[in-house]
Amino acid sequence: MNYRRRKRAMHHAEAHADGAGTSAARVLTERGVPQGDAQLVESDAQIPELVGHIRAHGVFAFDTEFIGEETFHPRICLVQLATTERVALIDPLRVGADALKPVWECVCDASLLTLVHAGGQDVDAAQRGAGVRAANVVDTQIASAFVGMPWPTSLGNMVESVLGHRLNKAHTFTEWDARPLTRSQLGYAADDVRYLPLVWERLSARLADRARMPWALAESAASIRAVEGFDPESHVRRACRGLSLRPRVMTILRELVVLRHTMAGELDKPPRAVLPDGPMLEIARHKPESIADLAEVRGMPRPVVQSHGDRILATVAHAKSLPLEHDRIWAPPEESSEDRMRIDALWSVVTMRCIAMGVAPGILLTRAELSRWYIARKAGSDAALFATDDWRREALGDWIERFVAGEGTLSLRWSEHGPTAT
Repeated sequence: MNYRRRKRAMHHAEAHADGAGTSAARVLTERGVPQGDAQLVESDAQIPELVGHIRAHGVFAFDTEFIGEETFHPRICLVQLATTERVALIDPLRVGADALKPVWECVCDASLLTLVHAGGQDVDAAQRGAGVRAANVVDTQIASAFVGMPWPTSLGNMVESVLGHRLNKAHTFTEWDARPLTRSQLGYAADDVRYLPLVWERLSARLADRARMPWALAESAASIRAVEGFDPESHVRRACRGLSLRPRVMTILRELVVLRHTMAGELDKPPRAVLPDGPMLEIARHKPESIADLAEVRGMPRPVVQSHGDRILATVAHAKSLPLEHDRIWAPPEESSEDRMRIDALWSVVTMRCIAMGVAPGILLTRAELSRWYIARKAGSDAALFATDDWRREALGDWIERFVAGEGTLSLRWSEHGPTAT
């Protein structure tokens, strides 16, 4: 049993101890918030009526509870759905895969509006179940970043900010594949979707008032697309641990990341359970040439050496022969002390302008991205900070290019709602 499973088991036991199974959180009494306990759907026969209800309403909230640390794709253990009138919890351990398909199809149906909160993995599960790409999905975590809330904002903080109601988040990490689930566990799962329809009603009004709706919808769509494919570079950056590695090491590391992903799919295990980041980085740095060398890598799983050592060595050998110009790995730009001072100053200006616009800076830009653009511009590049069709171009891109060229200004003043900019 791995650490995360032990932790889940501990939290699950606590939920069943000392009468915990009889308690449930208070539900906010307000129009648009469904009252009472959630409907528990445990048979195929209950699905058609529920799907009909969702389709009749046209707008619904969606979430899943899953175990993600033991399989290549997360194992879905509970599916949560809510409209302004009902909350339902589907038990996929008892409902058949064929019966669940109409639910996944609702999430992917462009004629329905699906509400999620930080729901990339949840929507990805629906896409796999339906066999089509999701459409018309709004992520309320993203939407909240365009109305003055921090990025990222948890569901509990968003609900408290928008509705003034505090959620009970006691069962964030539990054994969702264990049965039975307590009433408090089911209540926690229901609250993940119960409030989203009303939250969205209020967020959408604020977005419309600020003319931010197109930005929120565009970023929600982009976030769903981002989880569809496999991005080796993001895994390489995580494995690098912020180290500045030689180009050849980066090339080998990228090829190992791709191999690890392939092996994980074949074995139905999470990639880092197949080959942890630490040993993978050491392989890239030391470039082993034999099984004996590979076995000496600190932390290298012995079963992986025995079963897949030849593939790993072949990947290292192939990566050593690749031309370095094929590297597509991001490397941190080198900042001189003068560059660092100016980029810090520009980052402060950008941050203040974003806050004054009511847009969380982190969803728009990072300091590292700003640094890369600034240093490339200093070296003579005329590349824009954002693509022409990116909403960020409208929000910040044109202004910052004028500002850095000395043709723009930023005027700030304080109001009862915080800073405003012109």
